[in-house]
Amino acid sequence: MTDTIQNLYSALNAHGLKKRDVQAILPSWWEDEIAKTPAGLQQAKLIVAKALNLKVRPLVEDPPRVEFDLPEMRRFKLVKGTTEDDVQLAVALARSASKLVLSAFDREFQQPGSAEEVRRQILATGKPWVDLEGLLEYCWQVGVPVIHLASALMKKKMDGIAMATKGRPTIVLSSRKACGYLLFHLAHELGHIALGHLDPNGAIVDADIQEDPNGKDEAERAADNYALELLAGRQARLVLGRFMAAPALAQTAKEFGLRHAIDPTHVLLNCAHNGNFWPLCTKTLGILAEGRKDNDLISKYLFANIQDDLKEDSLSLLGTLVGHQ
Repeated sequence: MTDTIQNLYSALNAHGLKKRDVQAILPSWWEDEIAKTPAGLQQAKLIVAKALNLKVRPLVEDPPRVEFDLPEMRRFKLVKGTTEDDVQLAVALARSASKLVLSAFDREFQQPGSAEEVRRQILATGKPWVDLEGLLEYCWQVGVPVIHLASALMKKKMDGIAMATKGRPTIVLSSRKACGYLLFHLAHELGHIALGHLDPNGAIVDADIQEDPNGKDEAERAADNYALELLAGRQARLVLGRFMAAPALAQTAKEFGLRHAIDPTHVLLNCAHNGNFWPLCTKTLGILAEGRKDNDLISKYLFANIQDDLKEDSLSLLGTLVGHQ
């Protein structure tokens, strides 16, 4: 049987990747006509393997087989009804993005400090509280790139992944929630790294990060506690005394945040978790956001920190993975 580009599309389709999905990660100059020669088909397979973090040897067989090249040590914290197989593609895409970023980022990794130390260091820069921008700045300074994965290829999303490649960690977030949530997700994943939970070539996959100890193992509870102390100091559990309209609640959260050096978005989410008033919280977060999106800030820091010498095709692929075209 003659191997063709259609065989490659068929093999990927069996894993939920439709032809249009695959074409979205191919370079802009790619045309399927190129794959009519053996060398061109080989080139297509190598491009796809890099983009989707696939093992090359099975993919170049005739017919091709799809095997994700996943981290050696993986720990999955999954929601009910989700299996490891369900999130394999998301983990593979996270690893692909991490490899691209690490290839263009040469700052040496420094072990993050305790939650108290990191909080004190960020507040010492003059910030009124530990916000997403301050935490992003800290992560990049200690050699931990932060990536927001927004590829349309992902069928199952995770709130966060702490991942390491040859001892170099990255944090990959993927929540689409616009404001507030990513701050806690980032602090939680940094906690995994700071507390030594991450293997040198491993990954910790958190499908759903919530400030809830029920059903969590010791490592997850420790990462939660790290995040809470980092963001709120000794004010780890906040409760809203009475309900109020969203504009008034936004102002109250700001005033409380200034008094206690806590980001107002975290004040709201912490109170909402402890008081279960999510619709009001969501509306108030929209007021605080003022049109800003947390994932845009993460991508801004990403492209500001990677080197300019990333090849055009690699830069284009990274843009596709993070939804930044």
